[in-house]
Amino acid sequence: NYRGIRTGSSYSFSNAYSYVELVQAAAANTAADAMFTIGNDVDNYYRLYVSAGNLIGLKKIAGTKTTLFSITYNSTDHRFLRIRNHSGSVTLDTAPGSSGTPGTWTQRYTETWNSSISTTGILFEVKGGTWQVEATAPGKVIFDNFHAAVPGSGAGTEISNINVVVNCNTS
Repeated sequence: NYRGIRTGSSYSFSNAYSYVELVQAAAANTAADAMFTIGNDVDNYYRLYVSAGNLIGLKKIAGTKTTLFSITYNSTDHRFLRIRNHSGSVTLDTAPGSSGTPGTWTQRYTETWNSSISTTGILFEVKGGTWQVEATAPGKVIFDNFHAAVPGSGAGTEISNINVVVNCNTS
């Protein structure tokens, strides 16, 4: 069972980025997940997620999942998760936190943006949960400080009017 939020409308994500603060991941001794996803639908997306003590980069193209990287999760160094689309590439980054803002970003993975994921119809989603019965309670997953924008420092750089719909199962 998973609980989280996703946007109800789609957004343009050309030369843009989005990040979220992962305040608390699920317990490392469980298979529960904390997921940050951008994409078009359940079959075409990029995702950064924490599961069983690992930080994992994933893409799903035409229903086929591919693990892009997997490293040991560190709640300090991986406090912020970011997905970027820049110059035709997707980049997955992490950063430590500093008073609710990201510190210095560290690139974890990059490749050419897959054209199966349309940059004109991006949905954003954060969710936590588990796909199996857990012997140990996984605890709460907590996200904060979601941000989506295009690079620049002036007005109009934010991706605005983001409408969120609740996407959760009963559990």
